[in-house]
Amino acid sequence: MPTDLAPLELAALAYDWRVWARPKQQAPAHLWRSWGFVTGRGFGKTRTLAEFVVGEVMEGRATEIAFAAQNLDETERVMIEGPTGLLACSPPWFPAEVVKGIVVWPNGARAIPMTPEVPGAPRGGDRDLVWLSEVATWPAGTRDEFFSNMRLSLRRGLGRMVFDTTPRARNPLVRYLIERARLDPYRHVLVRGSTTENAANLTAGVVAEWEAELAGTQRGREELGGEFFDDSDGALFRQEWIDRARREMPTALRRRLLAVDPTISTRRGTDRTGLVELGLGVDEQVYVLADHTDRYAAEEWGALLIRLYVDGQCDCIVVERNRGGDLVAANIRACAAVRGLRVEIVDAAAPTRWQPGTIYVKEVISRKGKDLRAEPVASLYERGRVSHVRGVDLTELEDVMCSWSPAEGGQSPDALDALVHGVIELGALSRATLPDGKAAIAGAVKMQEMIAAAPKKSAGNIAVLMAGGRGGGRI
Repeated sequence: MPTDLAPLELAALAYDWRVWARPKQQAPAHLWRSWGFVTGRGFGKTRTLAEFVVGEVMEGRATEIAFAAQNLDETERVMIEGPTGLLACSPPWFPAEVVKGIVVWPNGARAIPMTPEVPGAPRGGDRDLVWLSEVATWPAGTRDEFFSNMRLSLRRGLGRMVFDTTPRARNPLVRYLIERARLDPYRHVLVRGSTTENAANLTAGVVAEWEAELAGTQRGREELGGEFFDDSDGALFRQEWIDRARREMPTALRRRLLAVDPTISTRRGTDRTGLVELGLGVDEQVYVLADHTDRYAAEEWGALLIRLYVDGQCDCIVVERNRGGDLVAANIRACAAVRGLRVEIVDAAAPTRWQPGTIYVKEVISRKGKDLRAEPVASLYERGRVSHVRGVDLTELEDVMCSWSPAEGGQSPDALDALVHGVIELGALSRATLPDGKAAIAGAVKMQEMIAAAPKKSAGNIAVLMAGGRGGGRI
């Protein structure tokens, strides 16, 4: 550091990001359309992009800007007011201020904060720069529309996008940004990196503590290493199947139920209780409505189950009793009695419907391996027969589905078990394997024509013909 600089020169040097930025934090020298960071936490993503935005404003290359984090509170707290936000990175001789919620600079440039919670907000704007932050945490139900609207608003000047995120497994937007950069790395520049690269600028020793806590875990490789995990190679379910079949909440349901894989211990901090809410639409589609899986004491999951049943006017509860036996039904009875409701255990094949005052329970005893039960359900997902409802946060359930591999051994997660029981109860498997009625009728007509056209034969020959020939096939 030169020691013969005047105080004003030293102050200017302190705000010259080109001096302090690491090579990965320097903006590409060529013309590009997007520049983004998919890295570990603490890499310096926010500081890098805040400095870039301010620099472009000072140079006059960015006058209309929009920016957003996962919600408006985080947008304001981190991107505007944070220690590495737009206000802090604007130098004293070119200060930024907030006027009616908008960040403005002395040359008239302005940056409008937005949120993916209001996906239509970017419509109608003409912008030359957008900054999208922590895109992996955006709400699943609105992120695609918001991202598209932000991108389509880039209609001025250089029309560029910058973004940052710590990766989250199987996040479709992160997957898209990584793949886009792979296909066209010149126009879409992507920076990958780890937390350790910026350790010198973080609290002494904190990175070592994080590494010790998260060593050997997928979360550690995501949060610190900046790795992006897509579907496990051996997983039964694929995120693309889930994303392709997403639908809005149907206006009417033929059936609604709760599926439970309960814990066997009342001690908190042990196993999780799988609790998934599903419905069957009038279109014969299975809908996953909510995932309430968590760690509960027995009386907690029992009370939650009864409340959800009544509020949703469900027709039954499907519960696995392998581990808890009669204690599972006893817990449901006790929690129902508190609300003056009776519980009736019914046969798995019995039809059920919403009946005020009565809770219907169907007990499932799993005799097959969990992977064998889940395989046909995974096939339904692949064929688009099961839809996750848009706007509902099912991220954790989807992570479980797309990461558990039966080939790796180990017990399947409780949320996945509950989901499988619910899909099977809704009859999707039996409907999927029913013979095609139209094909059967057409086959019968064809057979009648064959019989009428054939010369007279013995009764035995006709019997063979109707049986489908030597193979004994069926109409």
